Amino acid sequence: MVDDEYWMDNPQSTRYFFSPNAYGLKKGEGYYQNVWVMVNSFAVGVTDYFSIGGGVVPLFLFAGSPTPVWITPKFSIPVAKDKFNLGAGALMGTVLGEEETGFGILYGISTLGSKDKNISLGLGYGYAGGSWAKAPMINLNTMIRFGPKGYFISENYFIQTEGTTALIFTLGGRHIIQNAGLDYGLVIPIISDMDSFIALPWLGITIPFGKK
Repeated sequence: MVDDEYWMDNPQSTRYFFSPNAYGLKKGEGYYQNVWVMVNSFAVGVTDYFSIGGGVVPLFLFAGSPTPVWITPKFSIPVAKDKFNLGAGALMGTVLGEEETGFGILYGISTLGSKDKNISLGLGYGYAGGSWAKAPMINLNTMIRFGPKGYFISENYFIQTEGTTALIFTLGGRHIIQNAGLDYGLVIPIISDMDSFIALPWLGITIPFGKK
């Protein structure tokens, strides 16, 4: 209750649009996320400090096209309850139907603030095709609740590869509908060799399941 008004729980308090924060699911909690129909993922709390998830883009539905799949283990450590958390995890995937297509990232992340108002700084090393990135990816995100059903979300990446530097900004929000969360926003990539402005829409829904 906030000023005699009921504020519903955040249905995906452990993630922004896609990137995780350092908060973890409790044992038995879980969620399913769908982005633009084709990107499907889930996660479930195995303990209060460890969760496991996965995802798939089911391109096999279209004439047996190669299909990306991945798993997402994650550890979360509360340092100061509802104030500061540390986390570490991985995204490990492959493309079914293709050879030598392993991809993923190993990351560590810290989150300052509560589940409703926080900022996170992450550092990760990605790999693809058997080769690791030579420079880390830096991730800076924030989530700020502004009402009983609404959040402002910003998810941002700094990525540097050989000869290319990329900044990826995502700005938008989350609206709670019953127990589900509707995420919306714009993804704005700024790449060193780009010669035009691009803004891509983001639309996803998250449905929690399991015990609270």
